[in-house]
Amino acid sequence: MTPNGLVLETTELAKQFGRLHALRSISLTVELGEFLTIFGRNGAGKTTFLRIVSSLIRSYSGKVTLFGKDLRKAEEDTRRRIGFISHESFLYKDLTVADNLTFYGRLYGVNPLQESVENIIARVGLEEKRNVVMRALSRGMKQRLSLARAFLHKPELLLLDEPYTGLDERACEILDEVFEGFINEGGTIIMTTHNIERGMKQANRIVVFDKGSIVHKAKTSDINIDDFRKEYREIISQ
Repeated sequence: MTPNGLVLETTELAKQFGRLHALRSISLTVELGEFLTIFGRNGAGKTTFLRIVSSLIRSYSGKVTLFGKDLRKAEEDTRRRIGFISHESFLYKDLTVADNLTFYGRLYGVNPLQESVENIIARVGLEEKRNVVMRALSRGMKQRLSLARAFLHKPELLLLDEPYTGLDERACEILDEVFEGFINEGGTIIMTTHNIERGMKQANRIVVFDKGSIVHKAKTSDINIDDFRKEYREIISQ
């Protein structure tokens, strides 16, 4: 059970790469069942934020609390409650769709393994590609496979770094359907994107990162999309 209904809380989170301040004093909470979209130009700190929350980056200042536990002290079972889709697929190019998922299923101790693999393959519409090696897939099919990998172990928090990039409309529709089902089942999503329409479509709340800081935040129910589009353009043009 997540204390106080919070899945994630960051307090004064900061990260430097040499002299570059990727994140500056990010204090943010994400509640159970929430869909939060993070907007921002390239280099705003969005990806760094997700990589810290996913434990891919372990060195930072400030505090990250995940499922009520300090992330620095979190055990593997806490990190396994996360699914992460990023620019890196974390997939093996010479393994088939089914073999990639079987490998990750064993890694995460998924049980029953083969039934879970077949179910997730069907869920993302890759039945006809199950025996095709990953490197032979289209960009959209690879993204669907990344989605299947992230969902296979039934995470509670899904981190999505620009998941719609390079996808055709059908692939985007499949992602929308899967994300909607995930939220309806009680999951929590944090997504980064440049696409205002996609980012606003299912989110409860949005924040805007710029130069490593939060410069805007609002509930989507309080936002007029045309007004926000103008405001966002002003932010990223500075």
